Amino acid sequence: MERESHVEVEDSPSIEYILRPITYISWLMGVGVARPRKCPKAITIFIRIVHLAVCSISAMYCVLDFFSFNSIFAFKTNVYKLMHCTNRMISYVAAYYYVCHGIRQHNKWPELMDRMKNLDQKIRRETSINDLPIKNAQVLAILATFACCPLSLIAHVLYYYFTNPEYIFISDLLFYFILAQSLIDSFVFDIVVYVLYCRFQTINKLIGQMDELFGAQQIALKIRRIRGLHNGISDLVVMINDIHGLHLLLLSANCFAVVVATLFRIYIGITEKNYTLIAVLNGCWILYVTQFGLICWICTLSRQESERTGIIIYGFVLNCKNLDQDAGVRNEINDFSIQLQQYQAAFMACNFFEMNNALFSGLVGVISAYLVILIQFYKPSD
Repeated sequence: MERESHVEVEDSPSIEYILRPITYISWLMGVGVARPRKCPKAITIFIRIVHLAVCSISAMYCVLDFFSFNSIFAFKTNVYKLMHCTNRMISYVAAYYYVCHGIRQHNKWPELMDRMKNLDQKIRRETSINDLPIKNAQVLAILATFACCPLSLIAHVLYYYFTNPEYIFISDLLFYFILAQSLIDSFVFDIVVYVLYCRFQTINKLIGQMDELFGAQQIALKIRRIRGLHNGISDLVVMINDIHGLHLLLLSANCFAVVVATLFRIYIGITEKNYTLIAVLNGCWILYVTQFGLICWICTLSRQESERTGIIIYGFVLNCKNLDQDAGVRNEINDFSIQLQQYQAAFMACNFFEMNNALFSGLVGVISAYLVILIQFYKPSD
């Protein structure tokens, strides 16, 4: 039995190997901390410099377009002009950080992958791991990035080409590339958190496999091992928060600014009865809301699965007779209970707020309130 388990540990691909496709894509697109392990730092820096240049060119054209073609931009009121400027400013600040993030924390990704590999080896000594859902999620993330952003760009170009060709600006076209960078960077975070969610699931299934036919010493030893595995995942949560804290904060601010500005522009389009423009703009805000909502949902799933561990372990003890009379089992349960209270799978944005479904609901409410205020100040031109 031990030999079979050892063979499984050696033959199973590591999580770093499984995540190679999205790692290479994120690395080549110049965002995030994900990178090939054996790639020299000089190449990574060169790629980031290229993308910083692209981002700078986009920002420069955005400023030139704003001052040179103010009338063409159809800024109907100062309110919309303010929202547009705020939106683009936050977007470019976030874009610059996404590119520089991987240089500032160049060694974090290999360290994270090593910790995940060590954790997986410990889990596989106890039970098997199914990584198929992770592979499927990775494929969906890559397809979404390379499908949604080009389609939005094509729709944008076709609309203005057939209506007002002079409205096609280089800054707008490059903005879709920045959107693709933001998407792939957030998808890397989603996949990493989803890996932790799957590991929490595996631990909970391992607890469910414990049988009351086991002796008290065996159960106490099993619980101690599960405590170690759970603590290992909690350490990974802390590390992920350290890596992605500022990234999550900027992403939240960027999502809020883009969605408010886009929905306000859609309202202006409704007053002007420009329904084709409304259809084009809908893709942009839906992408950002989906991006932010997916992060909140994945983080919520991971925390809920972590909290289920205590429920499952107490349920097992209650269903097994005479276990509560054994001092060893009782001590392990008490220590595990304290551990679960101290270590919670909460993904934080620089400790300002937790990424969860409650935050997503709150963001929807704040966006609605801001739109109502902006609409009150908006006065259509004659």
